[in-house]
Amino acid sequence: MNDILTKPRKVYVTRTVEFNAAHRLFNPEFSEEKNLKMYGSCSNLYGHGHNYEAEITVSGMVDRATGFLMDLKELKALLEKEVTERFDHKHLNYDVAELSNTVPSTEILAVTVWDILADALAEHPNKNLTLHEVRINETRKNSVRYLGE
Repeated sequence: MNDILTKPRKVYVTRTVEFNAAHRLFNPEFSEEKNLKMYGSCSNLYGHGHNYEAEITVSGMVDRATGFLMDLKELKALLEKEVTERFDHKHLNYDVAELSNTVPSTEILAVTVWDILADALAEHPNKNLTLHEVRINETRKNSVRYLGE
């Protein structure tokens, strides 16, 4: 079956999830003036919100028997549990334990999502499967990519 796979074929599979969350960019070690200069209106006491998109890419060799790298239903369920449920309609500064002692920038969010998913995927039976990239789109014009480096 799947004769095209007579040699190993590495593929990259991406799934996108969306979540809405608020955050405040503020470093308590900085003065109010320095926070305002560094983060501008994003340092507002009450925070502000975004409609985030998280694009998660996994990579590895296609399984010859199934024709899959990973069943997309399984990837969807994993991202729902580990990303959407954790971050959707939350204030990142206060409601997400992994971000409690951070300035929850999009960069920090991307690294945090990576760490969460890397741990979850380590339990996957396909040891050929690896997390390749986490891309967080904060707006249509601003995004952060993290490759685990």
